[in-house]
Amino acid sequence: MPSALDTAIRTLLLPVKPGTGSEYGLRAEEIMDALGVTEDKADWVMLEAAAWEQYGYPTQEFRVFIQSLLYSTDRDPKSFIIEPAALGDEVTGNRVLQEFSGRYFNLHKRVMEEEKVGHQAAKRVLSYVHTMMLLATGGRMTASRIYSILLADGITLSKSWSTPRFILDACGLRQEVLAADIEAIYNDDLAAEPELLGDMTVEEAIAHVASVCRTFGYDGDLHDQLRTLLIEDLHTPYLCMLHFQLSLLQLYNHRLTNGYEFSPRGEGVLWLTNRYNMAGLNVGLAPFLNNAKSVDTLNEGWASSKKKKERHAARAFTDLLAELDRLSDPSRSAAGLYLRGILHRIIRVTAASGVGLSHVIPAFSPGSAASLIAAVGAGNTGTRGIIEQRLTDCISLHEAGDLALWRLRGFGDSVFTTNTSRKKLGDSELKHTVDPLIIAVEAHGGRLTEKYVQEHLFTMRNVMPMRVEELEDRAPLADWSINLRFYAHELDPAMTTVVDVLGVSVAIDYFRFSDLAAVDTTAGIAAIMDHHFANELNEIHVHPSIRQKVIGMM
Repeated sequence: MPSALDTAIRTLLLPVKPGTGSEYGLRAEEIMDALGVTEDKADWVMLEAAAWEQYGYPTQEFRVFIQSLLYSTDRDPKSFIIEPAALGDEVTGNRVLQEFSGRYFNLHKRVMEEEKVGHQAAKRVLSYVHTMMLLATGGRMTASRIYSILLADGITLSKSWSTPRFILDACGLRQEVLAADIEAIYNDDLAAEPELLGDMTVEEAIAHVASVCRTFGYDGDLHDQLRTLLIEDLHTPYLCMLHFQLSLLQLYNHRLTNGYEFSPRGEGVLWLTNRYNMAGLNVGLAPFLNNAKSVDTLNEGWASSKKKKERHAARAFTDLLAELDRLSDPSRSAAGLYLRGILHRIIRVTAASGVGLSHVIPAFSPGSAASLIAAVGAGNTGTRGIIEQRLTDCISLHEAGDLALWRLRGFGDSVFTTNTSRKKLGDSELKHTVDPLIIAVEAHGGRLTEKYVQEHLFTMRNVMPMRVEELEDRAPLADWSINLRFYAHELDPAMTTVVDVLGVSVAIDYFRFSDLAAVDTTAGIAAIMDHHFANELNEIHVHPSIRQKVIGMM
């Protein structure tokens, strides 16, 4: 049964970790003995607390008592608020808890003044400090994220996120975003862009990223939101604002619809703004202040207040942020990486359109064609298969002979284009105009394994039903045959060579890229490579590093 003293100190609403028992009351008794309190200790606590509320400030004895109860350097445990090690490490935890105990009464006064609340309400706000500390350190949550999470659980911490922000700051848990942080994230994303998006156009990248983000749990129509925001109703300041908000995901678990927790006129935003303006994307000097001045939350209300020509983009922007806020932090971080990748592609393409293409691949000669084929045969190009796929396109067209006899599908597609979306049986395919024959070609950088072959056959079995009507329009399925050709740098031994897919016989052939050295480059393939290799990679959306590598191979 709790003692009278234990009951009295619990009514103070000091933050205390769950599971704390009678030791809490014993600690209070020790402190009061050290202070020389001789009267009934429970009565002393109640009288001192009442005097604090009545006069607006505590006595010196009560101040020392509360501070010592919150944190005592010379006692074990030092605090009942939370285990210091739970705040990252024991040294940091002790520092944070000591900071809070020394500032408790000042914080209480500030909560009353800024929130316009009474004495007891301010105590209730501070009673959540251990939760705030834990979320801010262990979960790296920002004040706005903490506020929204508690609010969703029915806990009205304060009138806004600014109160937990100044409480955490006072505890030494200040969260900030420096220009150097934004620059580091930007440079990392700059290097990741070609890896994430390969050789896709912005439109293709939008579809790809929307598909990828669905696997992270994104339930909204991201494809439509991105098309609206980036293409159909482009308002460039929103791109910069989105970029900054998404960058925060690399630093903190932040509520993305909050645009003001990290200074919208700070050095980080200014640095990013300069990158956009230098690329030819005019976002003004202060995109947040010019488009969301004094707006705490980027929500539907803000979007509806925008001018008609900006309203659709604003709604897409806020819908996107709100949907991301509903995801887990790992899902948001992963989605943010891809979304920033699209923004980097837009920045790069816009900048390049103003100065011209860099590293242009020249026309092929028989000699340079042979050099490139030999270089690809020497090993993986490290281009996510882009060079390999463009080369197999050219080889397949060269070997096909008279192209009037073939209907082509998939030639020039991005390496990230799915076979299912294009209803194709390989990266590219040739369907004979007379004979019931399809040649499907699949390029693979690195080593080809049986597992990869089986995964491809699984996809083929999903695609074939989509093609039945088309194929049977000419001949029964049983009369059709498919020649599936894999190209890779290395091959596992004894892989599948014949399989039946929906009643169609599929013969599988395997080739090493090194085998292509035997191709006679004087027999017309150079012209094919000009059209299906050089022209494809000389498109502005293809990263210049790909062309630079090709030129080095020629």
